[in-house]
Amino acid sequence: MVDKTWEAGRRVWGLAALALLLVLGGAAVLAVPYRHSLSTARAYEAPPKTRAIPAVVRKLENYSTGRGGTYWVEVAGPPSVSGRITLADSGPVLSRLRKGDHIGVVVWHGHRTDITFDGRVQQTVEAPTMIPGLYLAAGLSMPAAGVLALYTAVWLRRGTHEPARRRPADGFPLAGRMIAGACVVTVVSGIATSGAHESDPLALVVIWLAFALIGLAVWAVKDRIRNRRPS
Repeated sequence: MVDKTWEAGRRVWGLAALALLLVLGGAAVLAVPYRHSLSTARAYEAPPKTRAIPAVVRKLENYSTGRGGTYWVEVAGPPSVSGRITLADSGPVLSRLRKGDHIGVVVWHGHRTDITFDGRVQQTVEAPTMIPGLYLAAGLSMPAAGVLALYTAVWLRRGTHEPARRRPADGFPLAGRMIAGACVVTVVSGIATSGAHESDPLALVVIWLAFALIGLAVWAVKDRIRNRRPS
């Protein structure tokens, strides 16, 4: 009995230490890399824009599946733009390109950040607007995961010292599952924000709320269906 109590206590303190590290790590991410990436993205978005360098399309790939895709265009031109340029999706430009088309490539601080064609512009994966959303999601999800770890530690401690209050059949409490769900939504929202090249923090908030509402709706429907099943 003493060994089990000691082992449970060690798990609790381990989770508490993990929670502290996650909170501190999230604060560090928000304070340094996120702030730097946000200032870089805002500098990139601020006018005037760099003039596009002419190039010719040699090869391209615009292949999508339900789980992702391959999007790139290989161009010939000056050394600063020649080669394969990777994009996040087919966008307004790649979907219209054909071999031999003349396009423009915007080079910003040594990175090929945009391609232009027929008055349309599409950002590449080298555009700095993809980065802030990822850092913001990481900086927010790490403290949330820390809260989840701390919640789990308290739950385990109560289960050890007050076994009558928690039966194995009860499973993980609803509050803990909600915190875990919030962590998942934050990570997914960061990926979606990055894919949309949105650097404004408000964009992640809007996307987070949309995913959270969708998740709650799916959860409510599944719960209603489960409750309607005959026991």
